[in-house]
Amino acid sequence: MNYEWERRYRVVLVHPSAGVNWSGGSEIFAIELAKRLGSYFDVELLSGAECGSFCHLAGGIPRVHAYDMVRHPLIAPLLHRFATHPEIVIEHLTSFLPCALRLLRRSADLIFPCNDYGGMAMAAFVRAIKGTPILFTEHVGLMGGGRSLSRNLRFRPDRLVVFSETVAAFAHSLRPSLPVSIIPNGVDLDQFTPEGTRIDFDLPKPVVLCVAGLKRNSHKRVELAMEAVARLPDASLLLCGDGIDRDYFQVLGDELLGSERFAIRSFSYEQMPKVYRSADAFTLPSIDEAFGLAYLEAMASGLPVVATDDEMRRYIVADGGILCDVSNPDTYADALTEVLSGWGQKPRLNALRFSWDAVALSYRDVILETIVQSKLELSVQTDKI
Repeated sequence: MNYEWERRYRVVLVHPSAGVNWSGGSEIFAIELAKRLGSYFDVELLSGAECGSFCHLAGGIPRVHAYDMVRHPLIAPLLHRFATHPEIVIEHLTSFLPCALRLLRRSADLIFPCNDYGGMAMAAFVRAIKGTPILFTEHVGLMGGGRSLSRNLRFRPDRLVVFSETVAAFAHSLRPSLPVSIIPNGVDLDQFTPEGTRIDFDLPKPVVLCVAGLKRNSHKRVELAMEAVARLPDASLLLCGDGIDRDYFQVLGDELLGSERFAIRSFSYEQMPKVYRSADAFTLPSIDEAFGLAYLEAMASGLPVVATDDEMRRYIVADGGILCDVSNPDTYADALTEVLSGWGQKPRLNALRFSWDAVALSYRDVILETIVQSKLELSVQTDKI
């Protein structure tokens, strides 16, 4: 089918951390989707750094660059009285005007903010002036009782995309007339594969991999994975990530597993395919995970998964691993032992359901519907005048 006529539609995605932070799911989402939507539209991604020919620098201070500044001992106590994540607030505030001016000077047919409430506020400001419709994907789901989604819906996106029926129902309870679509996240099946070069972690095999930000008392619940792997006499645990509590996790891991069976490493996003395929199983015992790109990347790389038994993980993991009560360390350890005994091709085959190309096709249709509906409504309003 020929889509040349669609190229007149200009779609602008927004994420001021894209290209700067390669560990965040929403940043990867914005880049991967922008790459593929370029086949159907005139696409621009307002990003924090160059990550493709489709990018334009958003301006402002990305949250990664503000991270050390807001944690300076002299100002951190003051800032944290006003915001849990002041580095994100700084990104939102400093990128608001540059992104808005770009969209006012070069009009879009649709704005697609991917950086939560900061992007939504900016897009709503532009829409008030230009009438540009807003598409928004809720990446946090119902974490924290749906506070993030409730806040974002106050900006009244013209269309919402969520990951599950449960989140869709919650959104409709708040805004019954809002068009809501359910579209999963995707994975690059050409990049994340079982075949290719590997990394020697210098750990006894089998190696269980966990990819997560290292922060105590977070929803990732990394401590549960550490306790479970500690019950396996021969397995090692590799924590891949970084965060403000890295030292805490290093000490805890050395206590539970010993330094010879435990390590914390940080890798660039380009190295992650090699990291996944070099491990023997993947686990992430998080709670209230809205989706979880790491599960897809692991399965696409051939790794069986052990994770929390909930609605979203049942959909994502399916027969690509085992879901269990990860709060019970013995049950959790038994599940890890079972997947390490051999899981065949099932993880990779399951990951094939989440190709980014297929996801982009679904977004293409949603974007077209949103733009066309917006133009129809504008036409009706003009006729009434």
